[in-house]
Amino acid sequence: MENTRLFSKVYGCLLGGAIGDALGGPVEHMTPEEIRTTYNGNLDRYVPYNRPPAHHAHFAEGDAIGNYTDDTRLKHIHCRAIFRAGGKPRPGDLALALAEAYHQAPDDLHEGFVEEYYMKAIWGEDKAAFGGEPTNGSLMANSPLGLISACRPHEAYQLGFDLAFLTAGYAKSSSALYVAAVAEAMRPDATVDGVISAAREAHIAFSRRREGDHWHNTEWRYDPNIQFLDKALEVARRERDVFAIREPLMEILEWGHLFSEAIHTLVVALSMVVAAEGDVKQSIMGAIMYGRDKDSYASVAGALAGALNGVDGIPPEWIQPVIDGNPEVDMRDYALRLTALIQQDYQQARANIDDLGALL
Repeated sequence: MENTRLFSKVYGCLLGGAIGDALGGPVEHMTPEEIRTTYNGNLDRYVPYNRPPAHHAHFAEGDAIGNYTDDTRLKHIHCRAIFRAGGKPRPGDLALALAEAYHQAPDDLHEGFVEEYYMKAIWGEDKAAFGGEPTNGSLMANSPLGLISACRPHEAYQLGFDLAFLTAGYAKSSSALYVAAVAEAMRPDATVDGVISAAREAHIAFSRRREGDHWHNTEWRYDPNIQFLDKALEVARRERDVFAIREPLMEILEWGHLFSEAIHTLVVALSMVVAAEGDVKQSIMGAIMYGRDKDSYASVAGALAGALNGVDGIPPEWIQPVIDGNPEVDMRDYALRLTALIQQDYQQARANIDDLGALL
C-alpha cells in the first residue's frame, strides 16, 4: 500500500497541510515586511513561536519548532470521523468525533479548541458558530473529505457542504468548493487548471439545483465565492509569481473585520497554488508571505498542492520537523488508513459497475 501513487497523494495531502500550518503559525500576526526583516527574507523554514500556547494556536511549550495549530488538529478529527464511518462520513459521524475529542481531552487546551465546534454539533441551529460569522472553520480542516471522495469532485462537493455545519452562510460553499478541488487533485493525471475547473463546475451545478434554473442569469443574485475566485485566479494566471500576486489580491478582496474569513482563505490558497503552478514549496511560501490568517492559507494551499504532487513534491527538510513536533498523531498511519478505505470504496464501486453491467 505504501508504494502506491494513491498513498503518496493521500500522505502528501496530510503532510502538506500540516507543514503549511506549522510554518505559518509562528508568524501569523506578522506583516510580510516584519517577516523579511526578522528572518532575512521570505520565510522558508520552521521558526519557534514567540507567544504562549493558545486554543487557536500551537499547544507546545518552549522553543520547539514544527508545531501545528488548531487547523490541523481539527483536520485530524475529520479523519477520525471518516474512520468511524468506515468511509464517507455523515454529519453525525463528525459530531461524534467532536464529542469524543471534547470529552476525552487531556487538558484545557485540547478541550478549549474543540469546544466551539462541539457545541455547534450539539445545539444545531440554536448555536451560531463564531457568532454566525462565515469563518474558515470548516475549510481549514476538511481536506480529508476530498481524499475519501477521490476523483469524484461532485460527490466531494456535496459531502463538504453537508459537513460544513461548523460554519455559516457562504462559507459552507467555500468549504465545499475546496473539498471538490482536493478530490479532483487526487486524479493520477491531475492538473492545476483541471482542479480549479472541476471545483468550480461542482459548485455551479449544486448552486443551480439549490437556487433554481434562472440563478445563473439573474442579475441581482450574487455568488461571492465565484465573484472573488474568478478575479483572483485571473491575476494568478497572469503573474505566475506567488509574491507578485499579493498586492493585486489585496485590492480585489474586500477586507472586513473578520480575520479568519472563508472566502479569503479559499481564494488566497487557490490563487497561490495556481500562481505556483502546483509547486508545494512555492504555494506554501506565497501563502505565508501574504499576511493575515497565513497559517490557514498555507495549510489549505499545502494540502491541495500535496494532493497534486504526492509526498515526493514536498521538500524533504520540511517533513521530519512536523512529524517530530506533533507526536500525538501518526500522520503516516492516518494516511494508510485513509488509503485502505479509498481502496475499499474502489473495489465496491467496481463490483457495483459489474452488477449494473449485467443488467444491461
